[in-house]
Amino acid sequence: MRPVRYTMIDHISAPIENVFAALTDPRRLERWLPACAAVKVEGPIRKGARLQVQFGSRITELDIVDFHPPRTFGWVERGPRKDYKTFFQLDPTSGATAVTIQEVWTPSSLGAWIRGRCFPKRNVQRHQKAILRNLRDILTP
Repeated sequence: MRPVRYTMIDHISAPIENVFAALTDPRRLERWLPACAAVKVEGPIRKGARLQVQFGSRITELDIVDFHPPRTFGWVERGPRKDYKTFFQLDPTSGATAVTIQEVWTPSSLGAWIRGRCFPKRNVQRHQKAILRNLRDILTP
Protein backbone atom coordinates (compact mmCIF):
# COMPACT_ATOMS: atom_id res chain seq x y z
CA MET A 1 0.00 0.00 0.00
CA ARG A 2 1.10 3.55 -0.71
CA PRO A 3 1.68 5.84 2.26
CA VAL A 4 -0.94 8.41 3.24
CA ARG A 5 0.61 11.81 4.02
CA TYR A 6 -0.83 14.67 6.04
CA THR A 7 1.11 17.94 5.85
CA MET A 8 0.64 21.34 7.49
CA ILE A 9 2.86 24.42 7.15
CA ASP A 10 2.66 27.46 9.41
CA HIS A 11 4.91 30.02 11.09
CA ILE A 12 5.98 30.57 14.68
CA SER A 13 7.37 33.95 15.77
CA ALA A 14 10.56 32.58 17.29
CA PRO A 15 14.09 31.86 16.07
CA ILE A 16 14.68 28.44 14.50
CA GLU A 17 17.06 27.40 17.32
CA ASN A 18 14.37 28.06 19.96
CA VAL A 19 11.73 26.11 18.04
CA PHE A 20 14.09 23.15 17.58
CA ALA A 21 15.03 23.24 21.27
CA ALA A 22 11.35 23.16 22.29
CA LEU A 23 10.64 20.24 19.93
CA THR A 24 13.53 18.14 21.21
CA ASP A 25 13.49 18.84 24.96
CA PRO A 26 11.80 15.87 26.70
CA ARG A 27 10.48 18.13 29.50
CA ARG A 28 8.81 20.41 26.95
CA LEU A 29 7.65 17.63 24.61
CA GLU A 30 4.83 16.67 26.95
CA ARG A 31 3.69 20.32 26.87
CA TRP A 32 3.36 20.59 23.07
CA LEU A 33 2.43 17.03 22.03
CA PRO A 34 -1.37 16.74 22.35
CA ALA A 35 -2.65 14.21 24.92
CA CYS A 36 0.90 13.43 26.07
CA ALA A 37 0.96 12.81 29.82
CA ALA A 38 4.60 11.78 30.33
CA VAL A 39 7.87 11.16 28.47
CA LYS A 40 10.75 8.90 29.48
CA VAL A 41 14.09 8.91 27.69
CA GLU A 42 17.55 7.86 28.75
CA GLY A 43 20.07 10.48 27.77
CA PRO A 44 19.64 13.30 25.29
CA ILE A 45 17.30 13.09 22.32
CA ARG A 46 19.31 12.27 19.20
CA LYS A 47 19.01 10.02 16.16
CA GLY A 48 18.61 6.44 17.37
CA ALA A 49 17.19 7.42 20.77
CA ARG A 50 13.97 5.80 21.94
CA LEU A 51 11.33 7.69 23.91
CA GLN A 52 8.58 6.06 25.93
CA VAL A 53 5.51 8.28 25.73
CA GLN A 54 2.27 7.97 27.67
CA PHE A 55 -1.02 9.08 26.09
CA GLY A 56 -3.68 8.54 28.74
CA SER A 57 -3.49 4.81 29.51
CA ARG A 58 -1.69 4.03 26.23
CA ILE A 59 2.09 3.82 26.22
CA THR A 60 4.00 3.87 22.96
CA GLU A 61 7.63 4.10 21.94
CA LEU A 62 9.00 6.67 19.54
CA ASP A 63 12.20 5.82 17.67
CA ILE A 64 14.01 9.00 16.62
CA VAL A 65 14.88 8.51 12.95
CA ASP A 66 15.60 12.10 11.88
CA PHE A 67 17.63 14.55 13.95
CA HIS A 68 19.57 17.33 12.21
CA PRO A 69 19.73 20.46 14.40
CA PRO A 70 18.22 22.97 13.91
CA ARG A 71 16.32 21.86 10.79
CA THR A 72 14.72 18.41 11.09
CA PHE A 73 13.30 16.12 13.74
CA GLY A 74 11.21 12.99 13.29
CA TRP A 75 10.15 9.66 14.73
CA VAL A 76 8.54 6.32 13.98
CA GLU A 77 5.98 4.95 16.43
CA ARG A 78 6.27 1.46 17.88
CA GLY A 79 3.10 0.20 19.54
CA PRO A 80 -0.59 0.34 18.62
CA ARG A 81 0.08 2.74 15.72
CA LYS A 82 3.12 0.82 14.46
CA ASP A 83 5.08 2.54 11.71
CA TYR A 84 3.16 5.84 11.95
CA LYS A 85 5.78 8.53 11.26
CA THR A 86 5.92 12.19 12.26
CA PHE A 87 8.43 14.67 10.84
CA PHE A 88 9.18 18.34 11.49
CA GLN A 89 11.02 20.56 9.00
CA LEU A 90 12.08 24.00 10.25
CA ASP A 91 13.09 26.86 7.95
CA PRO A 92 14.14 30.33 9.09
CA THR A 93 12.14 33.25 7.75
CA SER A 94 12.44 36.95 8.54
CA GLY A 95 11.83 37.10 12.28
CA ALA A 96 10.07 33.72 12.47
CA THR A 97 10.37 30.02 11.72
CA ALA A 98 8.37 28.16 9.10
CA VAL A 99 7.28 24.83 10.58
CA THR A 100 6.25 21.94 8.34
CA ILE A 101 4.63 18.98 10.10
CA GLN A 102 4.22 15.82 8.07
CA GLU A 103 2.58 12.68 9.37
CA VAL A 104 2.89 9.53 7.27
CA TRP A 105 0.79 6.40 7.67
CA THR A 106 1.36 3.24 5.64
CA PRO A 107 -1.75 1.03 5.78
CA SER A 108 -1.06 -2.67 6.18
CA SER A 109 -3.87 -3.69 3.82
CA LEU A 110 -6.64 -2.35 1.60
CA GLY A 111 -9.09 -2.92 4.45
CA ALA A 112 -6.91 -0.87 6.81
CA TRP A 113 -6.74 1.91 4.21
CA ILE A 114 -10.54 1.96 3.85
CA ARG A 115 -11.06 1.97 7.64
CA GLY A 116 -8.45 4.71 8.10
CA ARG A 117 -9.86 6.94 5.37
CA CYS A 118 -13.60 6.38 5.97
CA PHE A 119 -13.65 5.90 9.75
CA PRO A 120 -10.65 7.80 11.14
CA LYS A 121 -10.05 7.55 14.88
CA ARG A 122 -8.41 10.97 15.00
CA ASN A 123 -8.54 14.25 13.16
CA VAL A 124 -4.97 14.70 11.91
CA GLN A 125 -5.44 18.33 10.86
CA ARG A 126 -6.80 19.25 14.32
CA HIS A 127 -3.87 17.35 15.89
CA GLN A 128 -1.32 19.28 13.81
CA LYS A 129 -3.00 22.62 14.61
CA ALA A 130 -2.85 21.74 18.32
CA ILE A 131 0.89 21.02 18.04
CA LEU A 132 1.50 24.43 16.48
CA ARG A 133 -0.73 26.21 19.02
CA ASN A 134 1.08 24.49 21.91
CA LEU A 135 4.51 25.37 20.49
CA ARG A 136 3.45 29.00 20.12
CA ASP A 137 2.28 29.02 23.76
CA ILE A 138 5.67 27.70 24.89
CA LEU A 139 7.76 30.04 22.71
CA THR A 140 5.95 33.35 22.80
CA PRO A 141 5.72 35.53 25.91
